[in-house]
Amino acid sequence: MKFETVADELYALPRDEFTAARTERAKAAKARQPDLAKRISGLRKPTVAAWLVNQVARQHPREIEQLDDLGSRLRAAHQKLAGDELRTLSRQRNELIRRLSGLASAIAATAGVAYGDAAERQVEDTFEAAVSNPDSAAEVRAGRLSTALTPSSSEDWLAAALAASPARKAAPQPPPPARAKQKRPRDPEAERREAALAEARANAAAAAAARDEAQQNLDETTARAAKAADTVAGLRTRLDEAVRAERAVRKEVTAARKAVTAAEKAAGEAERRVTEMTSFGRRSRR
Repeated sequence: MKFETVADELYALPRDEFTAARTERAKAAKARQPDLAKRISGLRKPTVAAWLVNQVARQHPREIEQLDDLGSRLRAAHQKLAGDELRTLSRQRNELIRRLSGLASAIAATAGVAYGDAAERQVEDTFEAAVSNPDSAAEVRAGRLSTALTPSSSEDWLAAALAASPARKAAPQPPPPARAKQKRPRDPEAERREAALAEARANAAAAAAARDEAQQNLDETTARAAKAADTVAGLRTRLDEAVRAERAVRKEVTAARKAVTAAEKAAGEAERRVTEMTSFGRRSRR
């Protein structure tokens, strides 16, 4: 059993089957491959947005390749500061991301997964990240995302373009004077501020991820509640129709009973008259 094979299998499954399948695969590997079992258990269930991106990547690989190609051309255009080309490529990027978002929406509808505003935003951000960063593009292509990706900023775009350009490498600098090699004195207060800032950013990222997951759960629950309400409304309509039908049938039964009673009375009267006429005829013959 190989980790890559198991991961591919798990992230290709319907999202609600992921956890049970992961537990099963980890249990199967535990006896002979405990390290593999631990890695499998560490695989995170994908968020709705990540699952949809994974499915788009698996079902529409050519469109995903276009994201990578657009990213390369956009970085080259940033490097050359080609304004017209940048505008054209940016328009193509927006159109492609909208098309990919539409594919994700179609997959969500087929799978019965709620595709709310939060999920749509994260799906589009992930595709945007694939355009702006080759590493992100590779992650999207692999189809094993557990969370949405964050697109690069404009500064990151420019830095990537400069880094990709051999013509823009800085010229070698002369060695600094001896006194420049002296270590800068430590600033404990600045280090504490940097550590606090890094922690705050990590907390903010975790809180944003938790918020998005909660929004996705809300969207899913709302969709299920709406579906249940539709079912209840349909059942109530059918019940009302059945009640009306029962009342109509009861009226027909009552009318039928009255008809039977009237018929029985008429039959009794007829039989009595036959008896009387028969008895009268016998007396007359005597």
